[in-house]
Amino acid sequence: MKHKNIYKNTMGICTLVLMFLSTSGLAQSRTSIAVDDLKSEMLSKTASLVSVSCDFEQNKHLEYLDAVVSSTGKLVFDKNNRLKWEYKEPFEYLIVINDGKFSIKTDGRINEYDIESNQVFSQISDLIISSVNGTIFTDSKFGVSAFKAGKEYIVFMEPQVEEMKEVLRKIEMHINVDDFSVNKVIMFEQEDDFTEIKFINKVFNATLPANTFSCD
Repeated sequence: MKHKNIYKNTMGICTLVLMFLSTSGLAQSRTSIAVDDLKSEMLSKTASLVSVSCDFEQNKHLEYLDAVVSSTGKLVFDKNNRLKWEYKEPFEYLIVINDGKFSIKTDGRINEYDIESNQVFSQISDLIISSVNGTIFTDSKFGVSAFKAGKEYIVFMEPQVEEMKEVLRKIEMHINVDDFSVNKVIMFEQEDDFTEIKFINKVFNATLPANTFSCD
């Protein structure tokens, strides 16, 4: 139960983690593409990626309340798989993945977890990082199908790991055709709730301050 709650509490954060038949997908004709071809092209195009920073807009749709909970923040990622995911509005909440540690800062308190010694945080870490760097659909933990629709690739993923399947039904990732960056991720839980995260104002390969991946 504790592990399930951890997944639920971090589901809105998963780079992702980044889905269903979205309205954007239905509005355009979709062409099925080979997942292996998309994997190869994406890994090739992102090989020179040193860092990426962007703002994000998150909307969590809660079916039982008939409500949408919105939040905004900033994401920073570098080639060493260090990640900083910071919520700024309407509340402050920070997650940092750095040097084998998974750190969470909330209400001024920092909780730190060793990724390798905790299977749950290891899986969450992998899910977030692979959502950001675009390698999530190379992961055997997901069954994958892919399509092209207009200026985007749309990748559908279904969890194959039991712990993930308990809280996550599927993921839909929208990838920019030109630079292979992730535009949007939608995550569907086992209930009717889902979370949509849009990544905007993306900046690639900028020099990052030394303290970027610190919780202090």
